[in-house]
Amino acid sequence: MKKINIKDLYIDIDLIQLNEFIKVNKTIIIDYKGNLLSENENKEAVVFISSKLDELKRINDLKLLGTTLFEKYKPVVSGTNCKIKPLNNWQEIIDFNRKTMLYFDHQSDGVEIFEDSILEDYGWHASALEVNYRQISDFIEENCEGVLLCYDNEIQFSGFAIEDNIEDLRSSVKKFIIEEAKKNIETNVVDLDDEDAQEACEFFGIEE
Repeated sequence: MKKINIKDLYIDIDLIQLNEFIKVNKTIIIDYKGNLLSENENKEAVVFISSKLDELKRINDLKLLGTTLFEKYKPVVSGTNCKIKPLNNWQEIIDFNRKTMLYFDHQSDGVEIFEDSILEDYGWHASALEVNYRQISDFIEENCEGVLLCYDNEIQFSGFAIEDNIEDLRSSVKKFIIEEAKKNIETNVVDLDDEDAQEACEFFGIEE
C-alpha cells in the first residue's frame, strides 16, 4: 500500500477550477491527491467534503472563496492558488472515510475489526490459530494495493486503509493466514484440542 503521512501532506487547489466546479455541483469532495470530485466512486481516500455550496456560489472574490471554504485547513492563498493542510482537520477526515475504509488503526487500540465482513471472518478465525489482526494488517500494508492515510509523528500513530481491489486482497490475506497458521501448528503454538482452533482449521481447509 502507498503510505501517505498527513503530517507532510499539502494540497494545492486551483481557485478558478474550484469556482467553476462549485457553480455546477451540489457537493464537493477532494481526495488526497487534490482531485475535485462530486462523488467518491473509486473509493479514494478523501480529505475534504462539503455540501454547503449555495452560499459560496454568490462569492465572486477567489481569495474569499478559498479562505471561507477551507477555513479549518489553514488555507494560504497566492494569486489563484490555494494551499491547504489537511492535518488540521484529521479527526473529521477519519469520519469522512468511515464508509470506505478497510480498517482503522488506532494509536492505543490498534486494529480491532475489518469493515469487510468476509475479511472480518478471516480475522476472527485466524485469531484462534494465533494469527492476530496486527499481523494481518501489516501483511496488507506491505503486500496489497491501496492507500494507508495516517498521522505518524514517530510518537503517535493513527490511520486507515482503503484497498484498490477487495477480491485480490481477500485471496492474498487468506493464503497468508493459512501459511502462518500451518507454521504455528508445526511449532505447537496452536492448541489443536481447542474447539475454536478446530473450527478455524475447518474454516480455512487446514488438515490437522
